[in-house]
Amino acid sequence: MLYFCVCSNPQYMEKRIFTLAVIVALIIPCSNHILAEKQDNSYRNEVYDNDTCKQIDSYLHQLEKEKNFSGGLLILKDGEKIFCKGYGWADKENKIPFTSGTLASMGSITKAFTAAAVMKLCEKNKILVTDAIRKFFPAIPGDKASITIHQLLTHSAGFHEFLDQDGGDFEKINTEEFLKRAFSEPLAFKPGEKAIYTNVGMSILGIIIEQVSGMDYEAYLKKYLFEPAGINHIGYHYPPNGRDTIAVGYKNGKRWGTLPQHFEEAGGGPYWNLKANGGLEISLNEMFLWASAINNHSVLNESSVRKMFTPHMVEEGYNGRSSFGYGCNISQSRRNTTMIDNGGSNGIYYARLIRLPEEGLVFYMVTNESSINTNMVLPNVTQLYFQGEIVQDAISSEQEFDNELSGKIYDLLEQPGVKNLQSEIDKANLNIDDDMVLLEAGQRLINENKLDKALLLYTYYTKTFPEIVVAWNDLGDIYQAQNKKEEAIHCYRQALKLRPGNPRALKNLEKLEPGKP
Repeated sequence: MLYFCVCSNPQYMEKRIFTLAVIVALIIPCSNHILAEKQDNSYRNEVYDNDTCKQIDSYLHQLEKEKNFSGGLLILKDGEKIFCKGYGWADKENKIPFTSGTLASMGSITKAFTAAAVMKLCEKNKILVTDAIRKFFPAIPGDKASITIHQLLTHSAGFHEFLDQDGGDFEKINTEEFLKRAFSEPLAFKPGEKAIYTNVGMSILGIIIEQVSGMDYEAYLKKYLFEPAGINHIGYHYPPNGRDTIAVGYKNGKRWGTLPQHFEEAGGGPYWNLKANGGLEISLNEMFLWASAINNHSVLNESSVRKMFTPHMVEEGYNGRSSFGYGCNISQSRRNTTMIDNGGSNGIYYARLIRLPEEGLVFYMVTNESSINTNMVLPNVTQLYFQGEIVQDAISSEQEFDNELSGKIYDLLEQPGVKNLQSEIDKANLNIDDDMVLLEAGQRLINENKLDKALLLYTYYTKTFPEIVVAWNDLGDIYQAQNKKEEAIHCYRQALKLRPGNPRALKNLEKLEPGKP
């Protein structure tokens, strides 16, 4: 059995990240006869008429029927679209199907578009990747003045993954406030010393794109990247235009809504905790156009694409198996072929874009139901494509943790009779100095509906790291699910105390205390 391993860190709902192992073996050739399910030209489902593609289609239909799979799959072979089809519901309450024209959040795959926009500015001789960011921010503190564009693109600038006391994707934070907080916080490491995934650094690149171009980030992408490729609908879609079908997100079957709806509730957006690092909406059809434009060098020249897809910095924590290109991860398959990978999630929508250039393949999958998501389904799809069967079912297999320590915390709580996490941590002699360790384990427990164990974890979490807004919000959600109204109110009020105006806390307090200021 042969595998290739995906090692990027997609953005997680308030917040965390997953590592996805996609399993592959021997390529099964595809014939060149296509079956099309015609609705209209925008929503055309296409599946090649061969055993491999029909087997994948049958499998996804089975998941749609038995497990409420909802989303879409795109496969390109040698530049040709051989699979492009949606399944399930874009909006199940209103019976709107998920089609190849449905828009859905790609999460942190947005970073690839930010990197492409930077390379376009380089092609236009507006900036150099060697430029230090003091060129754009003259008042920047000395410890950050020498950071380069290259280091921002490769996650090696030293910025943390999120701002301290990050208020979530929908926090109303303007450019000035975002830069003030980002530049005032200490770096996690010396610039260029190593490479650790960061959303903050990518958002700073988005601000540089706006400053240099004199245009809004999204407007720049549309004019110089999307329109030349014939792409008309990629964007944040706020305010919504009413013409596009945007997939509603569902968390374990419960309606979460869309990103534009959450922007509306937050009073606008996107703001810089999300902008340029995540959240762009795209359809299967338009991902095909984008992948083709990159392959054909119609929006960026060959030199720019080559720089984007070059492994520049080894990613910390993966034993040399994964490197950062510009806005992407690069690793080797067990067949010793290059894999260029982007993944993204907010815990509701899950997306993955995988390029295997030496094999002429591109896979893209997006889902809008958290309980049966891309991280579970795409590994099985790739097994069907390469091996003709599912040898190791990723849906039933236990998912690995991105951080090994998170797995240890999770295992401690899975032991029978645990009443106090602090005492278990002390007995295991574990040192918890990073709150993200707890967040990853905690959100896994919440997603698995293990609320009693999640309560133990978040009680410890909020005591050990009392200034983390998302921990208080998560704890409030747990209490709500357990019908402990007063405890939930206390948690949301604590989140608001730490971050006044936090939309998640405000929304829940309005529900629990209607009419109360």
